[in-house]
Amino acid sequence: MKDTLDGSFDLGDYVVNMSGFIPYPIIITEPALGSFGGAMALVFISPKKKGTDEEKFRFPDITGAAGLYTLNNTWGAGALRQGSFPAIGLRYTVALGYADVKMNFYRDIPYFGEQEFLFNIKPLFAMLDLSENIYKNRIFGGLRYQFVKTWIGYDFPKVSDSIFDSEMFDKNLGTLGLYGEFDNRNSIFTPDRGLRTKVTYSFGRNFTASDVDINRLEAYLTLFLRPVKRWVCSFRLMGQGVNEGVPFYYYPYLEMRGIAMMRYQGQWEAQIETEQRVDVTRRWSVLGFVGTGRTWSDSKYMEDLTWHVAGGAGFRYLLARIFGLRMGIDIAAGPDQLSYYIVLGHYWNK
Repeated sequence: MKDTLDGSFDLGDYVVNMSGFIPYPIIITEPALGSFGGAMALVFISPKKKGTDEEKFRFPDITGAAGLYTLNNTWGAGALRQGSFPAIGLRYTVALGYADVKMNFYRDIPYFGEQEFLFNIKPLFAMLDLSENIYKNRIFGGLRYQFVKTWIGYDFPKVSDSIFDSEMFDKNLGTLGLYGEFDNRNSIFTPDRGLRTKVTYSFGRNFTASDVDINRLEAYLTLFLRPVKRWVCSFRLMGQGVNEGVPFYYYPYLEMRGIAMMRYQGQWEAQIETEQRVDVTRRWSVLGFVGTGRTWSDSKYMEDLTWHVAGGAGFRYLLARIFGLRMGIDIAAGPDQLSYYIVLGHYWNK
């Protein structure tokens, strides 16, 4: 477990030559999930046996299994396989999971202000993603099918259906997505340079096994620059939108370190972030990040005119040099919370 280049602790040879796995512990500080909990993922990374080093290590096969538990009795388990068939230019991802989630959702109620509502959501999730290499492992076109069967429970007195439409509870949501992607990052884990942009349109109808008609648009862009040798300057732009009449938990929300999951929801959301990393040594790095975002909605219960700001700092250790894989801890502050995150790869990976 030492790198032949500098003799430092490194999991690269262990993963490549011994079919090793990387244990990925996660401390969950998400207020919407009880403020404290833990998760453990076992991640197996398998490089290609043939091809150039870039081909071997830029898109390795990844297999993972994970479980989680939090103090409010939220729990879940899942598995994922991501791989490719280089001879035909095909990449694929398969994922399965189940969870029993206790989560707060927020709505503005006239005369009462913002109120919290605790729901018990039990989703059974399956996903298949296929993408084809259109040009030099840089441009891809793909299809993604997602199916979620959800059961909803709650303990508070029934509220008006205009706030949480009970007819939207316990629904099957099956969506088929079409996307285009450009990706020339030097690593899929912790990039130092390159650009990734992806636009996805997803729809749900009866023939996709969806009980609800869905139209959803997602777009994001991440840019990584290295102005000087030890400085990595990165940016993310992101936006999502969905039609009215979908279940309350399906609306987009702000996804930033320092902001609670589902805290700010709307029919549309947009956010911009930057992260600045300085490599103090070959192995150790420090970083800072800040971002802002807001949501839009036709519903008076989700109306929000504020651009919310969150940011923080952290450190990284180069865990597997040949993969460009770094791991570390971030501490972030947002409008309502101070939280910390254990990050494997880059926080923006999705």
